[in-house]
Amino acid sequence: MLTKTTLEELKRVPLFRELTEDELRHLARFLEERDCAKGEFIYREEEIPGLLYLILRGQVEITQQGPTGHRQVIALLQTGRFFGEMSFFEKRRHAARAQAVEDTRLATLHRFVYDEMEKEQPLLVHKLLREIILVVTANLDSMNGMFLQMIHYAFYGGKAGAIEMPDEREH
Repeated sequence: MLTKTTLEELKRVPLFRELTEDELRHLARFLEERDCAKGEFIYREEEIPGLLYLILRGQVEITQQGPTGHRQVIALLQTGRFFGEMSFFEKRRHAARAQAVEDTRLATLHRFVYDEMEKEQPLLVHKLLREIILVVTANLDSMNGMFLQMIHYAFYGGKAGAIEMPDEREH
């Protein structure tokens, strides 16, 4: 249950923008708060999932270790963003590490609470899921753009325009 976060603060969270006052009040009863100090790990790779995390205040860095052992930053998330959704929905172990970059307050939603809300409050869950899907889709679009930029740089050395390949029928 939330003790330090008000309903007014929750209303400003993009994930909850489609919820009515009653739906938000209902959801708030099941959200739990967690304060994390700067540098504190929220979860590590291979830990068992079960929570969806929402940043109420602060900043969280998501990193993943590559094949060479180098840790790569995947995302730097600010207030109002959520994370842990892949493990939350797929019920698989975390593939990345989440760490507070500064003192951070999180709201967490347990998977078993979400499952119960699906039965009792399907419209509320539908609204939440729609917002999650919109964010995940925007993230994929952004990743696709970065991937295309990388490919362009790798093949064309960062120069504008692509080299046209001759048509084989001309020979």
